[in-house]
Amino acid sequence: MRLPPLRWLLLPILIVPLAWLLFTGLGRDPREIPSPLVGKPLPVLAGATLTGESFSSTSLLGTPFIVNAWASWCIPACVDEHPVLMDAASRYAGRLAVLGVLYQDTPDGARRFLVRYGDGGWPHLLDPSGRLAVELGVTGPPETFFVDADGIVIAKQIGPLTFETMAEYLADLGLSE
Repeated sequence: MRLPPLRWLLLPILIVPLAWLLFTGLGRDPREIPSPLVGKPLPVLAGATLTGESFSSTSLLGTPFIVNAWASWCIPACVDEHPVLMDAASRYAGRLAVLGVLYQDTPDGARRFLVRYGDGGWPHLLDPSGRLAVELGVTGPPETFFVDADGIVIAKQIGPLTFETMAEYLADLGLSE
């Protein structure tokens, strides 16, 4: 009895794992990166704001809120989603709070962005050391966290929000028109 050549044994060893990898990866959204914060309390985000005031995310408890990591250099994504954030803040005023976290940016750059594209009036925490971004697990702007009134992160969006995705996330927070 003659044994098959070694190369024929290597073929299934290489093809089976590759086929499994392709099969399991094709059904996933490549933008969907699971966050370890979803389902857990949001870490306390505290520090100086763009206006120089002290701020802590604990002051938002009792109201659903959005935490948006953004930067002035994040073009076009942050520019594209800014009207979505402005609309939600205006439409749900008093029932929804918004908190910006400035990601790897300068206060002057952020101020110029807000002058050019509109300032929704919500606080923007400065993060010069990157500590807040690390605590949130931010990989790059824009990234948005949706937090319920108890401070539990219910969802994370990587990439720019659209009016449709915002409506879905706000419905999950119990906010709808």
